[in-house]
Amino acid sequence: MATARLRHAFLLLSACATASVAGAAAPGYANRHDALVAYSVPVAPWTFPEQPTRGIAPEFLGHLFDAADVDIKIGTLPYVRAIHGLRDGSNVGTLLIPDAERDMFALRLCEVAQIRSGLLYKKSRFTALTPKDLPGLTVGMQRGTRALEKLEQIPGLKRHTIESVGQGLKMLQVDRLDATFLSSPGSESMLRESGLAPDDYGWLEVDAAPVVVYISRKSPLAQDAPAMQRLKAACEGSGAALMKELMRKYR
Repeated sequence: MATARLRHAFLLLSACATASVAGAAAPGYANRHDALVAYSVPVAPWTFPEQPTRGIAPEFLGHLFDAADVDIKIGTLPYVRAIHGLRDGSNVGTLLIPDAERDMFALRLCEVAQIRSGLLYKKSRFTALTPKDLPGLTVGMQRGTRALEKLEQIPGLKRHTIESVGQGLKMLQVDRLDATFLSSPGSESMLRESGLAPDDYGWLEVDAAPVVVYISRKSPLAQDAPAMQRLKAACEGSGAALMKELMRKYR
């Protein structure tokens, strides 16, 4: 009888220990890092479509999460899918131009930069392109971006959807477009990489906007107050210095 009681007590202790281990590994933020990914949008130079780990966004986000000791993978997704991921929590965070709609499903962690958006054109065709010249022209606009929304109000403007900045530059070079989307930072580096002479091209600025780090409200990370505090501190500290360096690197 005593032996049976000892065996029963041992089984109870074993069960408690097993339950304790299982509880420690229960689904939750701390144990789901391998399932969390921060996706950036493939718009060069923020993220280069052909090299998704290269660009301002992946390099900045990688540093940010490492500095905050948050184990998250870095990836890239097309614009619409990246936004949908912020909505449902599968995209932990990204860099975007903020607006009221995005604020409903994502938290603004910090502002990190300013982006100037505009149209690149050939000087041989236009001495100085102005908004008054745009009606009737065909311009390349990257799928999903809101950077050139002001152009939607220009009557007669013909929008041609491009998949990447590089594609727009190639089409402009062979006169399939009158002008194409190009942002700054990125104007100089994209021209160099495309083998174009900057002196042969002009740039019409259309809009300027801040860029913020968004964290999905449905992501487990948004519920981890200490991690969010570390991220904000890193963003405003070492992240700010890195962003200045990246803006020069990809100017």
